[in-house]
Amino acid sequence: MALVCYHGEIPHKINQERANSILKTVLDLNRRKIIFCIKNEPKTISQISEETGLSISSVYRKIRKLDEKKLLFLSGNINLHKKREFRYKSKIRKVVVVFDKNSIDVKIYSN
Repeated sequence: MALVCYHGEIPHKINQERANSILKTVLDLNRRKIIFCIKNEPKTISQISEETGLSISSVYRKIRKLDEKKLLFLSGNINLHKKREFRYKSKIRKVVVVFDKNSIDVKIYSN
């Protein structure tokens, strides 16, 4: 199995455990919805919930799992009401899996 992570166009080999972890994570439909929602720009939990149609509690659970897998960038600031406001952006831009005769080629493109 060829396992490659691309940062820009520069390939880096990754271990099988990391590749399996990423693939397992993106197989979940709701996590995928969240990744699509935040792959181009950072968004708050409320924005993600509104755009994906998922409940706030579901978004929090899925975001926590994505963060545990180190698949998110996190940024924060203080809003007008003096509360911390976090924004999340996906570290994954694209995942390509190719099944060939006797091999699997996994390419992960990062943001």
